[in-house]
Amino acid sequence: MENRSGRELLPDLLRGFAIILVVLGHCIQEGSGPGYRTEQQYFDDRFYQFIYSFHMPLFMMISGYLSWRGIDGAGEKNERIRLLKRKARALLVPVFAWTALDYLRILIMNHFKGDPQPQALIFVYFYNALNNLWFLWAVWWCFLVVFVMHCFLRDRIAVYVLGFLALFVIPDGLGIGAYKYMLPYFLFGYYMHACMQHRQWRLDFRPKIWVVAVAGLAFAGLFLYYDRDSFIYLTGYKLVGKQVKEQLWIDVYRMLVGFAGSLFFVLLWQYIVICFDDQNEIRKVKIKWNMLRQLGMHSMGVYILSGYLVIFLIQRLDFIDHPSYVWNILETVAVLAASLCGAIILGKIPVLKRLVGK
Repeated sequence: MENRSGRELLPDLLRGFAIILVVLGHCIQEGSGPGYRTEQQYFDDRFYQFIYSFHMPLFMMISGYLSWRGIDGAGEKNERIRLLKRKARALLVPVFAWTALDYLRILIMNHFKGDPQPQALIFVYFYNALNNLWFLWAVWWCFLVVFVMHCFLRDRIAVYVLGFLALFVIPDGLGIGAYKYMLPYFLFGYYMHACMQHRQWRLDFRPKIWVVAVAGLAFAGLFLYYDRDSFIYLTGYKLVGKQVKEQLWIDVYRMLVGFAGSLFFVLLWQYIVICFDDQNEIRKVKIKWNMLRQLGMHSMGVYILSGYLVIFLIQRLDFIDHPSYVWNILETVAVLAASLCGAIILGKIPVLKRLVGK
């Protein structure tokens, strides 16, 4: 399950599938009318809930899976330093660069409007950067946790358990609640890759159809209980200062539904890809997943660019005043096409490729 460049096909397809859901979720949120957006009615939208129940956990699982090779291979001090630099360039440079561009835009607009500029410019800039492109921050912090655990603490289970318990008392501000929520999925993907290497498993086996069906039924059963409180953005993660039993149930439940949904779609896509591969061998027809694979390969750039397109284009050119999935799908296709083209073009320009994590 590799293409000619040696890249594994399934992770790219899964990232392509996940980024489609990311953009579709954003279009439902921002492109369904001003009333729907300002009153946050999308949190009660069942399709929106379906997307958000698993799409970011799936993304984080893949991130953890792909991080294993780099962390495990960094045995020497110089290799570890190089790895940290590569990760910082890929994840943090886009955050600070796009925040700077957006901040410059605001300063220019304020100047022409005659509005006063903020006094603590540097403080405001860094505060905005810490709140921008939250998923890149989540990957960075999850990567650092696993990097330290593997390289300096030898993956001690006791430390992981203590750290997991500490997550319930660490404050949720500046997006930390979402980072804590993402960490178990990153760890799962990371150690799944490690286990596969140890047992010499490969991604080219076809799961039994009944296994896929059971995983789907488990996800469907859990999803029945998904509601507004299940969103990490609304209820946070920490237990301190809340009804402990209620908050703990929310935290455990959304973690379980995230795992169930992610595992179901991993198995489903794996089953589909292997079936197509079998047909390809029989019919001697080349079956390519090119568009989905391209979205997966450039998913970071698509994530970044689509976010700005949704905010500055879809939100401001919203022609409807009520939810419409047909309209949202059309918006999604347009945003994905523009974002993918932009990510590919920027990725080929040496001066600008850092903007999309290249």
